[in-house]
Amino acid sequence: MPEEQDMPKQPLNEELTANAIVQDSTISPSETKTLDMEVHHHPDLHHKKKKFKEYFLEFLMIFLAVTMGFFAENIREHFTDKNNTKEYLETYRDELIQQQALLTQYKKIYQRKIVVCDSVKNIFFNGEENTKLNVLERLNIFAITLVEIPFSTSSYDQMVNAGALRYINNIALRDSMAYYKGQIETVKNYNTRVLSAILGYQTEIVKLMDYHDMITTDTSQSYDVVPHIPVIKPFASLSAEQRNSLVAFYEAYIVQAQADLRRIRMLHITNQNLLNMVNEQSEK
Repeated sequence: MPEEQDMPKQPLNEELTANAIVQDSTISPSETKTLDMEVHHHPDLHHKKKKFKEYFLEFLMIFLAVTMGFFAENIREHFTDKNNTKEYLETYRDELIQQQALLTQYKKIYQRKIVVCDSVKNIFFNGEENTKLNVLERLNIFAITLVEIPFSTSSYDQMVNAGALRYINNIALRDSMAYYKGQIETVKNYNTRVLSAILGYQTEIVKLMDYHDMITTDTSQSYDVVPHIPVIKPFASLSAEQRNSLVAFYEAYIVQAQADLRRIRMLHITNQNLLNMVNEQSEK
């Protein structure tokens, strides 16, 4: 017909695009959902059963890892404890050297103590307290001074408290250290008892001797630098009992000094042996 011939024809590409849109619009929502779901694939949760050999290998690997970690930690602790023990021994060696000097110092003090107290004792024993009053004034302060060795065992005590002694494989060294500590404690306990008894006895001696100037009141100088020589009033007539009390009083100082001298000699021997053993142990 002439009218159909006059209608403009639509291009082929546009017809195809329009047909595609129409076709897409005809897809139902349920089909679209199905297509979307088909894109996501769920993993297969059903594993194949492992063989016993695979389980054993996994267990072996875990066991070896834990065991190696345990051994590595033990080795680290061993070297740490070994280094700490070496440091403890070096500190202990320094303490032994200090104690050697201390023992030498107090050996001289006790030797002088014996000489001085013996001189004072003989003055009273011979009834010469008034004729040799100036000698008493010069000697008496040192004679009645209480002497006790100020031992320090902090290094050994620290090793004991820290449990470091168990890392010292040398049993002879450990036993010698304990024996030396026991010797020191014996000296300290002895001096505590003896000096306590002397102090108790001194309350009777002050009734027989003039003590009014025994301690200097001059605070401008130190007694260690300028020793004080006290003024002692002449003695009244002493009875035999009073004289014996004074003699026994100074004799007690001599007994203490002689006992400590004997113990100092023993301590010095043990100290030197210990020092040699510690030096040998430190060089290993």
